[in-house]
Amino acid sequence: MYPLIQMLPGHYKRFFAGYPWVYANEIVQSHSTKNIAPGSLVQLEHLSKPIATGYFNRHSLIAFRVLSRIPTETIDANFFHHRLLLAKKFRDQFFAAPFYRLIHAEADGLPGLIIDRFDDVLIVQINTHGMEKLKEPFIQALQSLFNPSTIYIKNDSPIRKLEDLTISDPEIIGSPLSTLKVIENQTEFSVAMQGSQKTGWFFDHRENRQLIASLAKNKTLLDYFCYSGGFSIEAAKTATKVIGVDSSENALQNARASAALNNVSEKTEFICNDVFKDMEARATQSQKFDIVVLDPPAFVKSKKDLTTGLKGYEKLISKALPLVVPGGLLLIASCSYHVKEADLKLCLARALQKNHREGRILKTLTAGPDHPLHPMLEESSYLKGFLVGVSPP
Repeated sequence: MYPLIQMLPGHYKRFFAGYPWVYANEIVQSHSTKNIAPGSLVQLEHLSKPIATGYFNRHSLIAFRVLSRIPTETIDANFFHHRLLLAKKFRDQFFAAPFYRLIHAEADGLPGLIIDRFDDVLIVQINTHGMEKLKEPFIQALQSLFNPSTIYIKNDSPIRKLEDLTISDPEIIGSPLSTLKVIENQTEFSVAMQGSQKTGWFFDHRENRQLIASLAKNKTLLDYFCYSGGFSIEAAKTATKVIGVDSSENALQNARASAALNNVSEKTEFICNDVFKDMEARATQSQKFDIVVLDPPAFVKSKKDLTTGLKGYEKLISKALPLVVPGGLLLIASCSYHVKEADLKLCLARALQKNHREGRILKTLTAGPDHPLHPMLEESSYLKGFLVGVSPP
């Protein structure tokens, strides 16, 4: 049904154990293989027997990504309909309102595809040649299953460059979309799509934002890298004062709009500044807060950046600790895949020691159930963090 590619002898055990990728050095490179266009659907063979269907890109280190381990299955709109429906059913068990990550790539059996659902608006990221070529059938399935008012396809992810895909303006199917409405934990947010990051919202911290909000009653909170105010706005409903700091004025405009929507403008202040400069200024003034949130962008985007990135996390925590009241709370998170939980824990320990503080990890943090993990793919486990109780000096 599709072109055939062969696995090299002795390289099949990991794939048979459930690993969803086959690397270029695990595939027989033949004349016919070299003629397969990047992203084409293929059948994977082992010992001349078909074992899976997926898409192939010989120019990528990850040459084959599996879509189905039933080799005879046709990859069409019906295939996507079944995968999307299963993903929807899993999410609907956890969330009362249809605001969540609908498709999380390999963990939902659709490698190279990210879809966030905002009621009848679907934000799509396509990150591989294979999924780009399958855009027509999966869009057809989305329309059939969800009848969305808007499908907003963002083509600005740097990951696309690894597959030699172009970075381009968004493609909009349906009604134009300038502002995104988000409902999370009974809180409404407004996000302008112009200049927004990723899909416009980070659902992965939903449970962690709810946790901080539940602890913020009658307390002060300082939210660093606050972006569009996810932690800030939810906490401000019961906190006495919330300050959010970010270097993006566009993101802060979203936060201010959301503060107004939730009637917490008087209790919130959003400041455009470099986080480290802001920390130093507040430390000089001996300012202290009951809760300090640190949710930075990825400091480590590749393995070669690990050493420098870990120093960055340690510096960040170290500068934040003087701002936490004795007996207060610190949330530190990392979305860098290459930073392991043990690495972040060591950064925390060193920063505590440097500041002559004691801390106890009260809760280990991760992404919510709409960001499932593929059991064989460590790369899908990217978000980690700690809620730390900070003792007096």
